Amino acid sequence: MTKINLSDLSFFYQRQKKIVHNLNLQLPIGALSLLIGPTGCGKSTLLKIIAGIYPKYGGKMTGKIERHNLTYAMMFQNPSEQFTMATPRQEIIFALENLQLNHDEYERRLKDAVVFTQISKLLDQKITTLSGGEKQRVALAVLIAMNVDLFLLDEPFASVDPEARSFLIKKLAQLRDQGKTIIITDHVFNDYGPVCDQVFEFQGPTIVKLNQAQKAALFKPKRVTLHFPLPSEKETAVFNLNQTKIAQQRTLLAQDQLKIYQGKSTLITGVNGIGKTSFFKALTKMLPYTGHITFNDQEVSGWKAQRYLTHVAQIFQSASDQFLAVTVQDELNLSKKDRNHYFTDEKIKQALEQLDLTDHLHQVVYSLSGGQQKKLQILLMLMTKHEILLIDEPLAGLDANSVKQVLALMQESQQALQQTFLIISHQIAELSDFCDYHLQFAQRKLQYVSEVQHES
Repeated sequence: MTKINLSDLSFFYQRQKKIVHNLNLQLPIGALSLLIGPTGCGKSTLLKIIAGIYPKYGGKMTGKIERHNLTYAMMFQNPSEQFTMATPRQEIIFALENLQLNHDEYERRLKDAVVFTQISKLLDQKITTLSGGEKQRVALAVLIAMNVDLFLLDEPFASVDPEARSFLIKKLAQLRDQGKTIIITDHVFNDYGPVCDQVFEFQGPTIVKLNQAQKAALFKPKRVTLHFPLPSEKETAVFNLNQTKIAQQRTLLAQDQLKIYQGKSTLITGVNGIGKTSFFKALTKMLPYTGHITFNDQEVSGWKAQRYLTHVAQIFQSASDQFLAVTVQDELNLSKKDRNHYFTDEKIKQALEQLDLTDHLHQVVYSLSGGQQKKLQILLMLMTKHEILLIDEPLAGLDANSVKQVLALMQESQQALQQTFLIISHQIAELSDFCDYHLQFAQRKLQYVSEVQHES
């Protein structure tokens, strides 16, 4: 079998240690390969090297890569970074026009990609209104329409619900069976067992191939029943919903009654596109609603935005959307100007060590890995004086150890400051011990549930 060859490959960013050093690696063509390793180890960087993005647009490299004239394209961890058009249809057509295809050919490819990824309902929606998981599905459709030989997919399912994730991994296996080469980075290994040909793991600045026993252990399924308590009506509600409707082209939420409780962590789950992020936007006055949503017994729509948003803040799904400064230290200095009493200089220093960010203080925030950006984003937002934090996919792109680091810091902050957390996530198992309650979003309603079946 022909291989993609990486020979004596070394790569480093300016003033940093080498991400890979004298790497010799063969990646099989016509296979589905999974690339794993801890947050910040260099998985995304390696994909960008294979895609020719590095060192052309950053870093220094020695050694060579043989791609055997394969055509290739990369899907970024944050798909929003690679969209240029307003709708998925326009985005796919734009990509195909750049390939100088005639009208009939790009219409055929557009249709095939839409059917393959099942995005027909999304085609003419504004990309800015799509959920994170829907954007990831659209980004994959663009690559499929381009009909490249090599798919480089960086955390392509980080924001995708479990059902869609299983569907898309099976579709990628179909592409592999058609002769395509697929290299994926991921921290969640569900659904890969039946389809993954090879697993390559970062171990320091080198990469090793797992043997069959190691692969089997990695993919061994675990089906568990997770339990959450149901709230008591005696508890204090921070938000009250009454005959509340939220719509964005269609009705997303039609809620008769709902209370969200003060000082608690509440997990919100639901399929991609159901309206979870839109619910957050309504709670932060970014989307209108009808009916009633009260915060501390006062109608949210009646609050002046400037005053209300000193109490309630949202941690965005895309960490880079939250950054304002250039380096990690610049971001910290900016947040220190109006921080809460818990995050003293000493506590911030401890948190940076806890999150493995101490060595990145002078690094440009956008050159951090997706997981490192997420950890920094959460630290910066915990430093604020907001008592309510709406946290969208806080664990996306994090390895198991980083998940523990982030949740430990969130728990410390919540206990010290009596904060209320509302958390959107598909990673139920990781949050089951952290969250007090679980709201399931389905059929345009949010409902507290006490039991959920989960496979990890």
